[in-house]
Amino acid sequence: MPTIKGGVYQRGNLWLDLDRGAGGKPNSKNFYIFWYNAATGHQCRTSTRTSDVRLACNKLDEHFLAVHKPTSADQDHYAVPTALADYWQEHASKKTSSEALKARLKLLTRFLDVEVQARRLTDPILPDHIDDGVLGRFRVWAVADPIVARKKDDKGNWIDGMSRARSASTVEESIIVLKAALNHAFGKRRIRYAPPLKHKTRDQVTPARSYRLSVDGIAELLDFTMRGAGNYAGHADRLIPLRRYLIGAICTLGRPDAILDMSVAPKRGQWMQDARCFALNPEGRLQTNKVRPVIPVVGVLDAWLTASDEWLVCREVKSFDRDQKIDTIEQVRVASVRSAWDSARDALGIPGGWGPKLIRHSMSTILATRKVDLVELEMVLGHRVLGKTSSRYVIFDPSYLGTVRDGIEDVLGDLARRSGGALHPKLTRAYDNIIPLRA
Repeated sequence: MPTIKGGVYQRGNLWLDLDRGAGGKPNSKNFYIFWYNAATGHQCRTSTRTSDVRLACNKLDEHFLAVHKPTSADQDHYAVPTALADYWQEHASKKTSSEALKARLKLLTRFLDVEVQARRLTDPILPDHIDDGVLGRFRVWAVADPIVARKKDDKGNWIDGMSRARSASTVEESIIVLKAALNHAFGKRRIRYAPPLKHKTRDQVTPARSYRLSVDGIAELLDFTMRGAGNYAGHADRLIPLRRYLIGAICTLGRPDAILDMSVAPKRGQWMQDARCFALNPEGRLQTNKVRPVIPVVGVLDAWLTASDEWLVCREVKSFDRDQKIDTIEQVRVASVRSAWDSARDALGIPGGWGPKLIRHSMSTILATRKVDLVELEMVLGHRVLGKTSSRYVIFDPSYLGTVRDGIEDVLGDLARRSGGALHPKLTRAYDNIIPLRA
């Protein structure tokens, strides 16, 4: 039976539908891509190998973009939302930073929908329609649109959680993505030219922020994770992920995403235990512009890594094994420490707007004032990258980043005198019969 053209989704001369037999009954649950071959006079098809309509539509887009050659008529009607979708399909989805790029593309798409609904832009929105006036409206709209965290309720339904303001720098990053998508379309000859859009630099939209924590301030944070307060009063055990995050941040100066990604699992190739080094970039992950370097492992970090089953930043779940008559502790990875950080910030009077990345800034300042080698400090921060040959061998030199390593050890010594046992891993063995289990 002939398939109804465009029955589910159509792009160009391709359409998506189920393969049907006599009486219109589907022969398979998977969707197929159909097209008409004028040369042979036959209808052709290929399976998407999925019954998920969203994934099937993506497969059709991928097929279309691979075989279609843009015509002059296509260039006349190629819309900006289509350029954003194609940029995601062909480029952004394959990047290490794909999740961040997806969020920026969604923000741009929502704004364009708002503009059409308000009749400030007409549908289809062509590249010619995007100018400084549109970007100005986007900046105002995006900053006023809060970032809302999504979470699942007890029934497994997605609901809105906590919200926070969107920063001006995040908005400019979305404009950068818009420019990249239009340049991508121009490179593929889907548009005749890319409009000369200008984004603002981070220095232009972010005021200078000089606030830093002293060694005493970092010690207070560690103490908070031991005693709890505010929402965590009487529940200091729920602050273990934050304490583990602080240890990682103090000992590596890493960015938050890199610390949350620290693992001792051999398959990730991060912990070079014999060399006393740790690769913040796991094996198989491509480096981005925000370089994740290899850093020396100081004694405190080594102790916490040793006490980790897999992930450095994790929570600990205690349960009783009725068969063995013992208590067990399971370490479970966490995706964020933001809630615990916000409670600590409120309790300690840290200014609003400062997230966990404050530890990276504060430790950098402390080490710089203690006269560590500034070139080494740039390397630890990922701001200076060694050549390929040098990076392959120099990390195994005992003197590798030696002044930074000694500086971190010096800071840890001061913290030990101020924060008691917070620097030392609690091995989750409050009693002799408790054993750790791998998550």
